[in-house]
Amino acid sequence: MKIVHTYHSYYPVLGGLEKVVQKLAEEQAKLGHEVHVITSYSSAKDSPAEEELNNVYVHRVKAWRLHYPDLTIPRGLNESLLKEADVVHAHSQNSLFNMIIVKRAKSMGAKIAIHFMAVNAFKDHPSVLVRSLGPMYGEWMVKEALKVADLKLVKSFRDMMILRDIFEVKANDLHYVPDGVNEELLTMPSLESEFRRRYNLNDDIVLFIGRLHPLKGIEVLLKAIPYVIREKQNVKFVFIGPGNPKRYIRIANKLGIGDRALFLGFVDEHTKMGTIDSSVCLVLPSICDYVEVYPMVISEAWARGKPVVASSVGGISYRVKHMVNGILVPPKDPKALAEAILKLLEDRMLATKMGLEGKRELKTWSEVASVLVNLYKGV
Repeated sequence: MKIVHTYHSYYPVLGGLEKVVQKLAEEQAKLGHEVHVITSYSSAKDSPAEEELNNVYVHRVKAWRLHYPDLTIPRGLNESLLKEADVVHAHSQNSLFNMIIVKRAKSMGAKIAIHFMAVNAFKDHPSVLVRSLGPMYGEWMVKEALKVADLKLVKSFRDMMILRDIFEVKANDLHYVPDGVNEELLTMPSLESEFRRRYNLNDDIVLFIGRLHPLKGIEVLLKAIPYVIREKQNVKFVFIGPGNPKRYIRIANKLGIGDRALFLGFVDEHTKMGTIDSSVCLVLPSICDYVEVYPMVISEAWARGKPVVASSVGGISYRVKHMVNGILVPPKDPKALAEAILKLLEDRMLATKMGLEGKRELKTWSEVASVLVNLYKGV
């Protein structure tokens, strides 16, 4: 098959969805398919217009970006590729870039697969502008996507329920295909000793992984730390992910917990796995629905047998089962977050049991890629 994936950014841009598209494309190429990705220059200005990466053909088109990444408008469509494609798979209907491309591809006879994500998820956004205009934009994009999608995919049961109950999509027209994990994460030996030696860490570790962005709730976690260290002194909170940590370091110092918060920035996969292996739990304190559809870091933590403490927002509460494979807390509540973290710090058997329970439901990227190819063939 000739498979075309589309999203407004791609490697070397770093992000959760960028990684998802990359892993799917590469795994489908391993299955013997001709796989292409259409993306934009907007966040990868130094990358070539055309290149082959790990047997995937990457096509970067010029585009305008209207402040928000989802409002990226392609200035070229690579129509010859769209005309030849067996299927065009768009990742997120909220991306204007995706929708412009799939509409054109549909008019040329290509079959369209769309992964619906963060459906009706703008209503609790902290930005007044997004909260005011976002719901109208989001509803319009869902309706437009439903018109052209031959294959309707979701990776969150939240999105599935909204599409079924509000947009009246028939249940058997929706296919739940979650993201996968790298197979080696399930089997590789622990990297804890190596990580602790490298950073000279002997304390218990509570871990945050993600962009250093206000929507990720980093400030909420920082405000939870004083509650935790009143009960447990030997705890270090490690933050890894891209972004500028200066604002959060100032907040930590103001709270008097600067020595308890360690910001490592962006790290390679080996180091990230060592951090997870060394931690008691992963914490995701995100503050709104839009920012969390299917967090890959939850899968990565479970793959290493670690439990998750997370805000009950977006798709998280449909994956994390309270007191089974993790603990759910209300968003923006530092005290509740601290109490959940303390529960796992004080009961390691419970933490281990939750982590292993999460591990049981994971699929590898190769399995996910095969499932999608079979679904493509069905349309």
